[in-house]
Amino acid sequence: MKRRDLLQQAGSLVLLLSGAQIARGAGIVAVRVWPAEDYTRVTIESDTALKTQHRLLASPPRLFVDIDGLDLNAQLRELVGKVKPDDPNIAGVRVGQNAPGVVRLVMDLKHATRPQVFTLDPVAAYQH
Repeated sequence: MKRRDLLQQAGSLVLLLSGAQIARGAGIVAVRVWPAEDYTRVTIESDTALKTQHRLLASPPRLFVDIDGLDLNAQLRELVGKVKPDDPNIAGVRVGQNAPGVVRLVMDLKHATRPQVFTLDPVAAYQH
């Protein structure tokens, strides 16, 4: 095998490995829930910025949040157990793989609300 052929094959391998790394999507670092009387904050910390779409249903009150670039994993499933029955705002949470690369969070709400869904830039030890 000539040196040129070897280098071309090695270059192809590097491109394939890089593509696999890109295709894996965002990695979840942590999920957190902070209940308060006026609001409950749910955060999903990831190693890259997340793209979301959300929709609110009135009856019964529910919030759907679709997160692009994710596959359902154990960390996202942990969110279900982090919402406690005494939370003043959220009755329950469900998570599932809505479509390939799209995770859906469904939050059953205890009353009508005006949700705020947004992303934050990394700060100190916290990522996206």
